[in-house]
Formats: sequence, C-alpha cells, structure tokens
Amino acid sequence: MKIWVVSMECAGIAEAGGVKNVAFSLCKEFSELKHKTTLFIPVYKCTCLDSLFEFNDIETPAEVELCGRKEKVTFTTAKSTSNFDVVLVKHRLFAEKEAVYTYTENEEKQNPAHKKGAGHADGLFLDVLFQKAVSAYGSLIPRSEIPEILHCQDASTAMLPAFIENSKAFKKTNCVVTIHNAGPFYHHSFTSIGEAAWYTGLATSLLEKSLNGRAVEPFLVAANCGAYLTTVSEDYAKELTDPSNGEATEGLAPIFAARHIEIKGIINGFDFDRYNPASKDASKLPFEFDPEKNDLDGKLKCRKFFIQNIVNTDNFKSSGIKKYGKLDCSTEYTKEIFFSYHGRITSQKGIAVLTAAVPAILENFPDVRFIFAGQGEPRLEIDIVRLCEKYPGKVTFMNGYNQTVVRLATAVSDFVVLPSYFEPCGLEDFIAQVYGTVPVAHRTGGLNKIQDGRTGFLYSCNTPGVLITKLTEIIMLKMLRPSQISRMIKSGAYSVHHEYLWKNVIQKKYLPFFKEILKNSKE
Repeated sequence: MKIWVVSMECAGIAEAGGVKNVAFSLCKEFSELKHKTTLFIPVYKCTCLDSLFEFNDIETPAEVELCGRKEKVTFTTAKSTSNFDVVLVKHRLFAEKEAVYTYTENEEKQNPAHKKGAGHADGLFLDVLFQKAVSAYGSLIPRSEIPEILHCQDASTAMLPAFIENSKAFKKTNCVVTIHNAGPFYHHSFTSIGEAAWYTGLATSLLEKSLNGRAVEPFLVAANCGAYLTTVSEDYAKELTDPSNGEATEGLAPIFAARHIEIKGIINGFDFDRYNPASKDASKLPFEFDPEKNDLDGKLKCRKFFIQNIVNTDNFKSSGIKKYGKLDCSTEYTKEIFFSYHGRITSQKGIAVLTAAVPAILENFPDVRFIFAGQGEPRLEIDIVRLCEKYPGKVTFMNGYNQTVVRLATAVSDFVVLPSYFEPCGLEDFIAQVYGTVPVAHRTGGLNKIQDGRTGFLYSCNTPGVLITKLTEIIMLKMLRPSQISRMIKSGAYSVHHEYLWKNVIQKKYLPFFKEILKNSKE
C-alpha cells in the first residue's frame, strides 16, 4: 500500500502530546513492513530535523485560498532515519511558532497577548492552511504517488477528506481519521457556519450537516465525507458512542450515537525500542536496569542521580525546565515512597484531584514524596507550586519539558498517579510500567488496559477522597507486602513489552482494517 500519515506533530521532529508517538510509530512500522509511507508535517520554529536526510525542495509552490486571500506554501521532501518519507510543509506562520499548538513563555514575553499555554490565536487558520496544502500537493506529483490510504491524525487534520473529495488526483484514495481526544478544547471546531465557510470554502450544506449546536465539528465533517473514523482504544470508542458522555465529549458522543456513526477502536501500541531501560541510548536515562528481570539496581541509581543532580542542586540548568521544590531523602533513598505525575497539566488529567489529595497523604505518611513533571494550564501549575512551598522537602515540580528530565521523573518513582477524568488511550502508564513504576489510575477509557492488582491499580469515582483511600492502601501494601509490588513491577513491564508493541498492533489491527477498506472500495 501507499499510505500518507498527516499530522501536526511527530516524535523526533516536532513534539507536543501523545499524537507525536502515534504518528512516528505508524510511519516507522508500516515502512518496515514494506508499505510506502509518507509523513506530512509543518515546519515550526521548534522543528528538529536531525533525524532527516536527503532534503529536496519542490520547485513548484502551492497556492491555497482561505479567508479571502491566497497563501503561498512550499514543500521539502526528506527521508527519515526510520525509513519513511517525509514532506515538510513550509509557511511563514508555521515558521514563527515556538510550539506546535500553544504559546511558550518566551512568546508571551514578546507579546503579552500570547499567554503561555494558550492555543495559537490563528490556530484555525493554521489547521486549514496545512490541510489545503496537503491537498494541493497531490496536484504537484505523479498520480502513481497518490496514496490508497490517507490517515489523518486528530481534529487539526480531520477536514482533509472534505478538501480532497472532489479532487481527481485523490479519486481512489480512502480516508481514515483517528480521534485522539474528543474532550473539551480538543475539537478545533468553528464557532459558526459562517466562520467555517470563511476559513474552509466548503459547501454550506456540508457544514450544516456537521453542526454540534452552533459549532462546526471537523470530526463530523470527516464522517459526512465518508471517512472511516477510528480512535485509540476500544474502551474510548465505546465512550465516544455513548449518548450519556455528552459533557466529556463536549456534545459529540450523543451526535455520534444518534447518527449511528461507527468508530473503530484500535489500541495504541508502544515503541519499546525508544524507551528500553536496559539501553541508555534508548531510554536517555543515566543508568541501565531491567524490570522484567526484577533487576532494579539501575533504577535506584537513577533516583540518586535525579535527586542529587537535578532536584536538589542549585546549579541545574536545562532548556525547557523551571524547577520548584527540593526533596529530603534518606542516605540510600530507599526509605521513602515516591509517587510521580508526568504529563500535560490540564483539567482533563485530573490534576485538581491529585493536588487535593496530596496534603492528606503527606500529613499521614512522612516518608512519602511527590514528583510532578509537565506543563499546561497556569492555574493548575500554580497549585503544584504552592504544594512545593507548603511541603518543603516533600514535593518537587519540573515545570516544562525536557526528554531526559521527564523520563527520569517517572523512572525514579515507585508509582505514577494518573487521575484522568477521561483518557482516550494513555501513554504514561506504558512508560511507567516499562521503567518499573506501577501505575495508579482512574478507571476510564484507555487506562482500563491496566490489569487491576496485576500490572497496576485502578479506582472508580474520581474524587480526592477516593484517591486518598487508594493511595493509602497502596502505601500500606508497599510497606507490609513489598513482594507483591515486585511481582506487579515484573508483570507490568513484561505485558507492555510483549503484548503492546506497535509492530503487533499494526499487523493484527491496522493492516486487516486497511485491507478491508481497500476491498470495500473496489466492490
């Protein structure tokens, strides 16, 4: 097959959320299975091209029309060291962005209206520009290079099926749109039919069929253009078509249910080779260890390194990280029980539940320590900073993103806490288990892949009180029955490595699905 993967982000090139890992792994694994795979991605100010080579500029630019004007877009082709092709989409508005979706602290300094963590003011313009550019690229290349499968990643690329619908170049192309997150703030929707028409130029009849209240939804545009919809776990697919999940999906689930729109759930895989703790080159950790063999000496050495050289030193300087709080620890760093949170600091992730639970745990268990790592909503970040100030020596916060630092935050901990209100798939539980860190998660969406009591802990009813009870239970278990935790560490690491490899997901789930699509298109 010829497959195009269209994404605003990709691991190693431009990174933001979990989409980056999916985009990279899809391209890598399909390519290794000898399918001609091409990634389309914009070029931002933050883009890293170190993993690419054989750059070639396309001589003919594309001219796309939106918001009443014509925009010139250029393309550069390249090859990835992971054996897939890349088309870099270039425009001045992408080139000035320091992050994929949101403003950075530096951008706020330059323009106070661009608040750190807030979405780009011209985000909808960028979405449409990128999608129209990909569509226009089809007219610049031979028909033999047009894909049979066009795989769009999330709402920012979900309208591409509409932009190619009447294109002769894409006449035999089948579109798949993967919903990575249908929660509030992730829809990339237009506030009205008028706004959507102004940006996209799409027919009013199509936009009217794609309404969610007054908003025009890209995912509904895709469905109305015959695209196949998928999402990143079977449990989340059920939640997306459950009419009672209106609030968690900002009104989309009841519409999907009422219209009997089918959404196929395919669990995200895990690229073990990029995290393998038995290889420092892969894990980016300072010491090696192997939880599958209960070899955790290197994990303890990582803990010592992290606390001595990052958390508790005034000389630590790292691009992308602002550090708060230090940790008081015993000489060997084995007396304390370490809990961590690593991920986006957003409401969806249940950060408020965790920060409300922390005081009760710290006041009842003097040997517990908390490590937070991530960035996001300023008000939630402030809550974590206040915990660092209120409980000196017991809470630390790595605010921002640095690959080595955030991986260490998870790897040095005994447990990672994931109190998400909803979670389409979840990657942090995978990372934690591979690093011998036991996940504690709210029973929702993709987090249900954790096997309660075997590879981690699940709890229902996402409130501070319930979380306090669960953490208390886990602390007592760690203190009184450490051998049980050891068995869970080994089971979790083995499960992720052998059951959830991307290669297996591609071969057992995606390939049969794509082949079925091609079979149906020929009938």
